[in-house]
Amino acid sequence: MYAFKPHVFTEHSPNSIAKPEGRIISRIRCDDKNLYIYNGIDVTYSRRINFRDLWVYNLAGQQWRLMENEHFLPGTHELIIGTIYESNYLVICTIRGPCHDDRVIQKCRLHICDLNTESVVVQKTSGQFPDSLYPLNIIRHGKYYYTVGITRNDEGFSDVYKLNTENNVWEIVYICRKDDVYEPDGRSSHTLVYSNNMIYIFGGGGDDPVFEAYCLTEISAFDLEKCCWKTIDTHGDENHTPQYPPDREQFSVTSYTDPDSGEMNVIISGGAGYDYECYSNDYGEEEYDRSNMVPFNDVWRLNLTSLKWTCLERFGTVLPRHAEDHSMTVSPAGKLFTFGGSIFNKMTEGGLSSTLHSTWLRIPKLTDICWEAVFHYYPNLTSMTDKEITALGIPPKLLKSRIN
Repeated sequence: MYAFKPHVFTEHSPNSIAKPEGRIISRIRCDDKNLYIYNGIDVTYSRRINFRDLWVYNLAGQQWRLMENEHFLPGTHELIIGTIYESNYLVICTIRGPCHDDRVIQKCRLHICDLNTESVVVQKTSGQFPDSLYPLNIIRHGKYYYTVGITRNDEGFSDVYKLNTENNVWEIVYICRKDDVYEPDGRSSHTLVYSNNMIYIFGGGGDDPVFEAYCLTEISAFDLEKCCWKTIDTHGDENHTPQYPPDREQFSVTSYTDPDSGEMNVIISGGAGYDYECYSNDYGEEEYDRSNMVPFNDVWRLNLTSLKWTCLERFGTVLPRHAEDHSMTVSPAGKLFTFGGSIFNKMTEGGLSSTLHSTWLRIPKLTDICWEAVFHYYPNLTSMTDKEITALGIPPKLLKSRIN
């Protein structure tokens, strides 16, 4: 029997044979009808596969399919320095050369994929390109795309670049000189969140094998009006212990506009921290043992207006499994989706997930609840004829407006 259960994750059981392979750090986005998954990496069994496929999951029909015209998407020879979903478009920004060959002319291009028509248009860009180090996404502020991160002399910096979308020209906005204590450490695979003229930076990793887990009591943010980095203090959840998310790395991040308040919120989940033990090495120096990993399956929300953390565990929201480098997105109606990631203690067994889970973060409209119940009782509804649909008392046009 169908029962509406907000804050509780449920696993999607697709009706299609085809589905995405297990992967980490893919880019996903969900509208009211479909969920899209692009990119990702497979790092199991000492191999590395960079996916360049785009999958579409129809929420009503619970079916995966590979997008047509896939060959127009970026190839593995192009480094993806950021993606952004806007309306019905996926924009992929890539760069090629001269990192390893000075004889190659450096190129930076935008691959603009229309998710409705599944057509791809490629546009060239010019100017001062960002190079090598890359975030998971780019953000928009006015007519500009922004990205954070660059490599100079094999060292990472949190430089800020912007692309004018009217003439496709890149400019440098801010160059880190390491003389400002507010400049965040250089990193890659980080997530950028935009709100109120500020770019907030979450997660990521560095080249140092002992890269520290991130403390989430303070967040680094770039002020686009004053053109400077700041450290933003956050407020804990007084109704939960601990009040703040524990320090962690390889966690997932997504952001969404709350349908009720209109405020921007950030969701983080999973990842792993370390139970540090101090010891003296052979030279009498103090070092820390980082081998004792602590996995997380918690889910936290940060409101970027109040800067207050809320642990959703007290509402019953926890990940189904301890996961790292998984992907998340929130639908316009307020439903949280998680996909993929590496399952803790399963990597030696090829533990990359290809499972999709979801949970409501709020009480949605009654129509959303009703449609969930309808598709629960009639999972093959989308494959029925108009006559069969009418016999159930459902106008075919109403159903098609929901799924197409």
